[in-house]
Amino acid sequence: MNQISGTIPPQIGSLARLHTLHIFDNHLNGSIPKEIGYLGSLSDIALSTNFLKGFIPVSLGNLNILSYLHLDENLLNFCELGNLKNLSDLVLFNNQLSGPIPSELGNLKNLSDLVLFDNQLSGPIRSELGNLINLNDLVLFNNQLSDPILSELGNLALFY
Repeated sequence: MNQISGTIPPQIGSLARLHTLHIFDNHLNGSIPKEIGYLGSLSDIALSTNFLKGFIPVSLGNLNILSYLHLDENLLNFCELGNLKNLSDLVLFNNQLSGPIPSELGNLKNLSDLVLFDNQLSGPIRSELGNLINLNDLVLFNNQLSDPILSELGNLALFY
């Protein structure tokens, strides 16, 4: 922890060659600026364990080479992330994710880890998650999900 505080400035979008953005376990607050989604070279984002709030910017869906997205332990809610075709790790536990699990997550064919525990997700476990042929770990406990484990999820390690 470096005790970095304040908001992430929108000027971060001018760092065109940035590959990795890791500012975790600090005191960042406010929302994630949409300008991060304009950084086409970005492959790793870890903004975990801060005080970031609001919706995850839709612009993050533009990051074609993003493989690692860790936004856990904040105060965030979902946006459209189904375009992140190279994403392998999506870790969003202990946030304020609410409503159903977005069906678009079933489009993330390279996803190996989907970690959504400690949120307020409700409704069924989406059958679209069965499309995630590379998924090894699906962690969903401590939500308000209603359906039993689906046969479409096969033999992956499910923590429900």
